[in-house]
Amino acid sequence: MTLALPRYETSAGALARGEYLVRSALFLVCFLLITLTPSPFPNLGDPQLLEPVGDGSLFGQLVMVALTGVLSLFVVARAPRLARQAVTPALVILFCWITLTAALSPHPDLALRRSVLAMFTVANAIAFVLLPEGRRHFAWLLAIGTLIVLATCYAGVLLFPQVSIHQATDVIEYSLAGAWRGAFGHKNGAGASMVVFIFIGIFVARAASRPAGLTIIAASAVFLVFTMSKSPMGLLPIAAALAYLLLNARRPAAKWALLVAIVLVVNLLTIGTVAFEPVHALLTGILPDSSFTGRDEIWQFAIDRTLDRPVTGFGFQAFWGSPEMVLDWKPDETWAMRASDAHNAYVNLSVMIGLVGLALALVWIVAQPLADLIADRRKAFDPALTMLFAQLWMLGLCLSGTESVLLGGGDFLWFMMVVSIIGLRMQRCSQLGQ
Repeated sequence: MTLALPRYETSAGALARGEYLVRSALFLVCFLLITLTPSPFPNLGDPQLLEPVGDGSLFGQLVMVALTGVLSLFVVARAPRLARQAVTPALVILFCWITLTAALSPHPDLALRRSVLAMFTVANAIAFVLLPEGRRHFAWLLAIGTLIVLATCYAGVLLFPQVSIHQATDVIEYSLAGAWRGAFGHKNGAGASMVVFIFIGIFVARAASRPAGLTIIAASAVFLVFTMSKSPMGLLPIAAALAYLLLNARRPAAKWALLVAIVLVVNLLTIGTVAFEPVHALLTGILPDSSFTGRDEIWQFAIDRTLDRPVTGFGFQAFWGSPEMVLDWKPDETWAMRASDAHNAYVNLSVMIGLVGLALALVWIVAQPLADLIADRRKAFDPALTMLFAQLWMLGLCLSGTESVLLGGGDFLWFMMVVSIIGLRMQRCSQLGQ
């Protein structure tokens, strides 16, 4: 049995010891490659970071291809029916559209390559859910992987602060000097990951070991504070509260209303500040920085570019950092041209894959998980596991107001969001006996 979900298609009732170890090893390798990446502790003082987006790391891409190949072969051999259940029509249609827009992009080679890598992320998330033999195994594997990453981050801060803490010599955002980032490439990524770890710690404490869970929570909370990442810190209690409210709302209509309100409010309080003057005026009188540290200029620029190509966009991850953006920039033009992304996942999707793509993405990312949750009318879903999935899902949806989380390539929070979407689908299929 996997995660208290459907039973694996094996001839024996219990997994052989060898297969148990293989599943554990594959799970941990996947977890560590997603969190630490093949190249942890990047040097942010490297002048090459100022150059246009290129082909990316060949080594990293080869590692991702190899990982996906191994995981896919294992899942096809051991749980093909369950893997097919995870590939829903909404997911298929979304990636068909992404592929089409990539082909129509000004940079089709880059967009198509990154589209494939995005598909690999989903494939790996499906395998990630199907590898553990049960909820307790899943919890222990998450605990081990999380503790390894936390130990690596703390060791980096203590032993290699020049590549673990933002420096004044960083070629981009040198103003972040002093903020911890650990093995991650940015303090915001580190902060979001620490919140994910806190939710994992809560799950571990409920499902496997209270001491291990509390250790993860404490270590993650301390590191989160030193990242000085405001959005993840502020959204930690909000995501937890929203997950609780969503799971405990009695009527489906109430769940739908709450979810729609979350997405609308997140965007109204962020990109709404540049789209609607009354919202801007209201937040200016409330917040100390209604520009969200200069994000408002990026949002306006992204909205304008969306209107240039509203249907197909500029291609999946083929707009920000492109040569025409970086090399053609002049000091008298908006600095948003040199941004790494839109810093709002919803408008970022509209720039990349158009408004049609944004709508398709919301169907799979927002509507499908809630439909799966509503299917739990007999309260058959595992409470601790479902809470973990809901917390990670809510965190991703909320943080997407200020960060480009959705379809974020190798982003750890995005990967765990996909794991949550797939996990909820698997629980529904198990309940319905599919």
